[in-house]
Amino acid sequence: MRGVLVPTYNEAENIKELIPRIRQYLPDAKIIIVDDDSEDSTAEIARKLDAIVFVRKGEKGLGSALRFGLLKGLELGFEYLATMDADLSHDPIYLPKMFEEAKKADLVIGSRYIEGGKIENWPLKRRIISKGANMLAKTLLRIDVKDNTSGYRVYSRNAIEVVKDCKNADGYEFQICAVYKVKRARLRIVEVPITFRDRSKGKSKLGSEKILNWFVYVLKLSLGFTS
Repeated sequence: MRGVLVPTYNEAENIKELIPRIRQYLPDAKIIIVDDDSEDSTAEIARKLDAIVFVRKGEKGLGSALRFGLLKGLELGFEYLATMDADLSHDPIYLPKMFEEAKKADLVIGSRYIEGGKIENWPLKRRIISKGANMLAKTLLRIDVKDNTSGYRVYSRNAIEVVKDCKNADGYEFQICAVYKVKRARLRIVEVPITFRDRSKGKSKLGSEKILNWFVYVLKLSLGFTS
């Protein structure tokens, strides 16, 4: 059984479009929504579209939402679980290819930085931050993955068992921790080229404080001060 995990917070406009598009490419997949108590009816819309919805009260953060959803996926018996953003920046058209690759890998990453991958509509500042973050991760953590920060992924059960230990990675740093843990466990990682498109609706959740937290986390992880 395979599923798609989407963390949400105030993504009502996007989720009503995303869920049908996921089903267009993966008719058999179950869709899990982990919603951080949105104020715009995101959870209600997802339920009407027959998604499995979990609403978290008083707990925020992309990393903790991903960890919560991945653990729920284990409980529900999924063999493979994809993760993707709710803002339509991750095109569901790549899901069949990513799940196909997952048959021979434990972590499949939708990559912007391998041959065939690209980014559309991103300002220069975001491109610099993303490139810098990947360079830092590869240098400090010695990870030979081109796109460590992509949230578009497919995890096997083995990979989920490993990344559930990323207990201190509650924000965007979860993506780095997950790759680091999978790599250290000597599980196989494959990258698939994708075109990433910046969101056209709603506001980005990535602010200066979250970027700083990410850099501090990577530094601590490289020094063995966190997990």
